[in-house]
Amino acid sequence: MKSSPFQVTSRLVRDVAIVYPQGYLNNLAGESLVSECSRYARAGIKKVIVNFRQTDLINSIGISLLLHVMEELQAVEGTLCFTDMSKVQADIFEMLGLSKYFLFFQDEDRALQFLNVREE
Repeated sequence: MKSSPFQVTSRLVRDVAIVYPQGYLNNLAGESLVSECSRYARAGIKKVIVNFRQTDLINSIGISLLLHVMEELQAVEGTLCFTDMSKVQADIFEMLGLSKYFLFFQDEDRALQFLNVREE
């Protein structure tokens, strides 16, 4: 299985940053994801949704970088939500015992609803 080159895009919906990692989330690629989330946190955005719809794979270093993002947001009393994970991705978080530390939603709309945000 050949994975796509990694890239990160994002958008802001009111006071929520939605981040879209695309490709294989590993150590090199993960740094750009951390940077994107940190940029929002520094700007005072405390709610972040990471949409994994276009993420091929997540390795152990990628998971540790997601933990870093979570810790950074917790330090400012923020919230990190994950959406659109494949069953394999969700199962990995479950097997590692990490599912209790993250908020998982089927899609962005449900995460936005949880965060009390409505798109206009």
